[in-house]
Amino acid sequence: MLQLRTISGVTGVMGCLMALVMFFQRRSYPPSIHGLGHWAAAPLVAFASAVLFTLRGKLPDLLSLGLANALMFAGAVLFVAGSYRFFERPLSARAGLLLGLTGLAIIAFMHFFTGPYGYRVLFMGLLLGGVGVWHARLIWSQPVQSFATRFTGVVLLLSSIIILARAVTAPFMAPQEGLFTPSPMQVVYLLGLAFGTLLTSIGTVLMAAEHLRQELERLITHDSLTGALTRRALFTTGEAELSRARRQGRPLSVLMLDLDHFKQINDEHGHLVGDRVLADFVERAHAVLRRPAVLGRYGGEEFVALLPDTDAEQALAVAERLRASPAADAALPRCHVSIGVATAQFEDTLDSLINRADAGLYQAKARGRNQVVQRLAAS
Repeated sequence: MLQLRTISGVTGVMGCLMALVMFFQRRSYPPSIHGLGHWAAAPLVAFASAVLFTLRGKLPDLLSLGLANALMFAGAVLFVAGSYRFFERPLSARAGLLLGLTGLAIIAFMHFFTGPYGYRVLFMGLLLGGVGVWHARLIWSQPVQSFATRFTGVVLLLSSIIILARAVTAPFMAPQEGLFTPSPMQVVYLLGLAFGTLLTSIGTVLMAAEHLRQELERLITHDSLTGALTRRALFTTGEAELSRARRQGRPLSVLMLDLDHFKQINDEHGHLVGDRVLADFVERAHAVLRRPAVLGRYGGEEFVALLPDTDAEQALAVAERLRASPAADAALPRCHVSIGVATAQFEDTLDSLINRADAGLYQAKARGRNQVVQRLAAS
């Protein structure tokens, strides 16, 4: 039989190491990634709990049992709180208060309860297992799943199953004196805690790394000021959409948009206000455009909208709605937009399609701006 105190000690060491990993990871990650502090604290609290459990018999029961159980519960809650912050989901005050009071009540019951040890295991196991299932459900409820989220969710669920299995069987097992009474279930339980803490921490590291990768990809593909696609990403998307349109025989239209008299806004109100006008225009454009349409910044105050599955008549209607749309922020200077519209022909390349929309844009400006001009074919 494995030495149960050794297993408990290993659990603590694993938790401490993962806390250090997450701590240094937190320092090197951008502040836009939330929850890392809670995730770093959780295995550290688990380490303190494991140390106190290991010292059972050498410390008063208030510390080696009461405080150790409280820290184990706190570590589980910190993991959950970190995930709520990471996914930017609010944890209601009522739910947090109810969880905290329930945990304190069960830990107090365990300390003062003088009945069979198995019933103390039952109540504490139900508490920890319930928190684990809650945590797994939170992760699996995210709209976009990845290897990291699936891995972490499976680890949490398996750990919770082990904890709950020990809890519901404890009252029917042979009498036990404490956590380190040798039995196969105790070995499985302690190993589950050890590897559950380690693998959950690894899962959080993977989720944070994946989030960072997504942030970096967004910085590469999206304009930092407006959030529209960069010119490079716009052309990559446009080539793919044009190929798809040809392959499936579907229409594809392009809007070339230019903010009228934008230089005058910069000169009169300053570049900071000009930047806000650009960002406001993109917000207003996104309110009009619907997926799978995408908007990219072509350069300066010029933008290109790709409209897959949109024919010439529909594209003209979209352009008119966009031209007439009000500013999202009424406090900003009013800025009209001129728009050129083109719909792909069989022989079009992306460059020729955009050039035709650009020709429509120049014609709209020549007619007095704040207009939409459609170029149906090259001339």
